[in-house]
Amino acid sequence: MSKRNLWNRSIIILFICSIIFLSSTALASYPKTFTDTQGREITLDESPQRIITRAPDEARIVIALGYGDKLVAGEQATKSCLCPMTFSNTTEGCLECYENIIDGRMPDLPEISTRYDIYFEEIARLEPDLIFCGNLKDAEAFEDKIGCPVVVLGGQGWNFGDEGYFDSIRVAGEALDARDQADELIAFAKGKVEMIESVTKEIDPDDRPKVYFASRGASNAFYDPKEGRDFTRTEPKYDPLTIAGGNNIASEINGSTVNVALEQIIAWNPDFIFISNSNAGNNTGLDFIKNSPELASINAIKEGNVFNCFYPHCRGTPPDRNLFNMMYMAKVMYPEEFEDLDLEKEGNEIFKAFLGVDGVFTEYADYLVWPREYLDSLK
Repeated sequence: MSKRNLWNRSIIILFICSIIFLSSTALASYPKTFTDTQGREITLDESPQRIITRAPDEARIVIALGYGDKLVAGEQATKSCLCPMTFSNTTEGCLECYENIIDGRMPDLPEISTRYDIYFEEIARLEPDLIFCGNLKDAEAFEDKIGCPVVVLGGQGWNFGDEGYFDSIRVAGEALDARDQADELIAFAKGKVEMIESVTKEIDPDDRPKVYFASRGASNAFYDPKEGRDFTRTEPKYDPLTIAGGNNIASEINGSTVNVALEQIIAWNPDFIFISNSNAGNNTGLDFIKNSPELASINAIKEGNVFNCFYPHCRGTPPDRNLFNMMYMAKVMYPEEFEDLDLEKEGNEIFKAFLGVDGVFTEYADYLVWPREYLDSLK
C-alpha cells in the first residue's frame, strides 16, 4: 500500500471515529432535562459522580445499572437489605455479598437516614450531585435543604403486572445515561415473569387455588399490636402470587397492606397459605399457624399446604426477592408443571442481575435454613 493510500485510509478511520465519538457525546450531552416518575422536570448540568439514595430500593437500581461506584451514602437499612442480613447485625447473613458489593465499600458506606429521620447535615457534607428517593415529600425536603437535583423513582418492587416499577428503572436509566442497561434489566425481569406466566395463564381461573398471603409473617401470632403486623396483615394486590397462578383471596379489598379479621380468613377458606419468613432458622410462625385450633377447619391446614415464603419487604419492596417469590410460589402450587424449574439457578441469576454479585441466593438459602430444607426436599 502506498504512503498516500495509507494516509487517506488513516484520515477516513479518524473521521469515522470522530463521528462515533460525537454521536455518543451527543447522547450524553449536558445540561439534560427529563421527567421523573412524579412528572417533575429534572435538569442535570453534568454526569452524576456522587449519588445518595434515600432507601435500599433506589440503591439497588443504581447498582443494577452499573453505577454502584458512584454511590457515596445510603439509608441505614441499605447494609442489611441489599445483601440479605440480620438487621443491624452484619455478622449474620449473606456475608460474601456484603463484603464484595460496590467494590467492597458496603461495610463503610455512610448512613444518611433511618426509617424515620434524615440527616441533612451529613448529606450536605458529602456533597452529592444527585439524590434518588421514593416519594415527593422526601424530594421536596432534599431540594429545600440540600439543593442538588433530586429524582423520585418510587414504584413497588413487586409491581410486575404493569409498567409501574419498570418506569422507575427507566427514569434512573435516563438520569444516569444508562438507557441500554435499564432496557436490559427490564427485559431480564419481564423474561422471568413470562417464564412463569406462559404456564399459569393457561390454567382455568376456576382451577386456581385460593391463597392467603401473610405478607408480614406470623412470628407474633395472629396480630402484633405494636406494629399492627403479622398473620392478619396481607396484600390485596401482590403480582408475584397472581402471576404464579394463585387466586389471591384478599384481592377484592381496596388499598394495599391491610389487616383483615381472623374470622374473614377462616370464611375465605384458602387452599394454600404462604407465610413470609425472614427469621433465620426460625419456623415459629409457620408452626403456630399449622397447629392453631382456630384455623383447623381451613383446607390449607387440613391438606398440609402451609408454607414459608420470602419476605417481600425490607425497608421497601426488593424486586429480586419478589421475583423469586413468584417462581417459588409457582413451584409450590404447581410442582408438576414446574418440575424442571431450577430455583437455585434462577435465584442466583436474579440476585446477580440486581446486585452484580454471584451466588447470593445460595448464601441466602443457607442463611435462612428453610429454603435450603425445601430445596433439598426436591432432590
